Amino acid sequence: MIIPTDGALMQCLSLFFGTFVQEDLAILLGGMMAMEHDLPLVVVFITLMAGIVTGDTIIYAMGWAASKIPWIKRKLINRRVEKARKKLKENLVSTIIIVRMIPGVLFSTFIACGFIGIPFLEFIITSFLAAAAYTAAILLIIVKLGEAALPSLGKWVYISIASIGLLIIIIKYLKQKKMVEKEEVEDETIIPVDEKIDGNAFLGMPSLKDVKKKVALSEKIPSTIFYSPVGIRWIVLGVRYHSMLLPTVTNPLVEAGGLWGESKSRLMDQIGPDYKKWVAPYTTVYIKDNNAVDENVTNILSAMHNSGFEFPLVIKPDIGWQGYGVRVINNKEELVNYLPGYPENATLIIQELVPYEGEAGVFYSRFPGEEHGKVISLTFRYFPHVIGDGVSTVAKLMEKDQRTRFKLKFYLGKETLHAGLPEEYRSYVPQAGEIFRLAFIGSLRVGGLYRNGSKFITPALEERFENIARSIPEFYFGRFDIKFKSIDKLREGNDFKIFEINGAGAEAIHVWDAETPLLKMYKELFRYQSTMFRIANANRKRGFKPMPAKEFYTFTKQYNNLISNYPASE
Repeated sequence: MIIPTDGALMQCLSLFFGTFVQEDLAILLGGMMAMEHDLPLVVVFITLMAGIVTGDTIIYAMGWAASKIPWIKRKLINRRVEKARKKLKENLVSTIIIVRMIPGVLFSTFIACGFIGIPFLEFIITSFLAAAAYTAAILLIIVKLGEAALPSLGKWVYISIASIGLLIIIIKYLKQKKMVEKEEVEDETIIPVDEKIDGNAFLGMPSLKDVKKKVALSEKIPSTIFYSPVGIRWIVLGVRYHSMLLPTVTNPLVEAGGLWGESKSRLMDQIGPDYKKWVAPYTTVYIKDNNAVDENVTNILSAMHNSGFEFPLVIKPDIGWQGYGVRVINNKEELVNYLPGYPENATLIIQELVPYEGEAGVFYSRFPGEEHGKVISLTFRYFPHVIGDGVSTVAKLMEKDQRTRFKLKFYLGKETLHAGLPEEYRSYVPQAGEIFRLAFIGSLRVGGLYRNGSKFITPALEERFENIARSIPEFYFGRFDIKFKSIDKLREGNDFKIFEINGAGAEAIHVWDAETPLLKMYKELFRYQSTMFRIANANRKRGFKPMPAKEFYTFTKQYNNLISNYPASE
């Protein structure tokens, strides 16, 4: 039996997990390792097969789970899976063998295998044999070609093989993308829209007139699967920097660096007095006992009076995520209905309802010791909506639109943490060209549409957020969520209000623009992850210590308990 050394073990692990990210790339790397004699060819083959079989088993299990659990079924079973199911019924063995070589269909086919109940043993044996033949063939081609060319080309042979391999992977990826786009076009129902709808329908925002409201491939992938490569890379960076929790000192004076669970009000409290005018006015109320509704209402009304607030206003958790628990409260009755669902011994924020429709995320980054930071991302966030045709009800329009259909359960009130639309709104018939809002929050969680606005970043905008960020003690990496009057004013650094600040755990949400290719998304997420670790490492060298593991575990557990117990958002 061949037992790899410690160094070889790390290479084996990289190949094993690499198959989860991109099988062809992992096979290419494995072949080059075998050429270099870093690993015996048989070890490379066994490691790759272990990763491929594990991945295939996970996908099959997801399909099986979809057949048993309704919410997983809604997420995973789509047009592509239905097409794969028909092919599987016609010819199981040949279909499983062929999809190993065809780009873009393996995931949906293997989901279908689990979903329709193909015996696991039959599936895994067929899949194993197909993968073994494909992997062995590619490895042998790489090794034999490399060994034949090595005497004449020397080290250039590695560059040549890597270039050819990457070219093949890119071609397969482009074919996959083309297939996905073709299916999305076939699946999409066109909504007749008044051609005279103007570019200012979303007041102050860039026009959506020529934007296709499609659901990106990245949005269809379950988050646990999508973020797996990010998690693996976190481990790699943690090993490199000798601390898995190093990012907890990215912003040293924020709880856990702002990875999650930070107090939104405390972050906004730290903005310097000269820059408070850029923050939407807010106050906080501590809810000790959610059964003492009358007392809590009295405390909130008193806080409103002291702050000069009037209905309508926004009420939201002080420790939040993706819009959970956020509501517009129009009167005392709605406040009374909201409070019993709020967790005990927790703080809520009362904030003025900003009159601007424009919404964006502005991501800021600065290395400790640097004289100037940068706005490294600007993303426009459009609330979920449908566009009227003068004939169809809102309910019908939601079923026609690809994007709203994807999140339909939220608007129908079938998601426990989102209130949904009242029946009278669903039966409303918007006029032709009329934009009907489906939710107050614009989070991707409920179908918000994100657009990369990096081209709108100006020196004036950057200077404004540089000054605001520098006024917050030890703040180096995070996102300002804002409402703004118009894009022209925002480019000047004027007429906007910050309604929330997020720390190190905030994403640069421009990556969720539906036009962003999946590989580019990962490239951007990896780049921001590297920046976060580098900033945190610089702060550690300045004397700040990462949060201990036990404390971080307790902190995370408390945070998760809060999130899952907030009232429904809207």
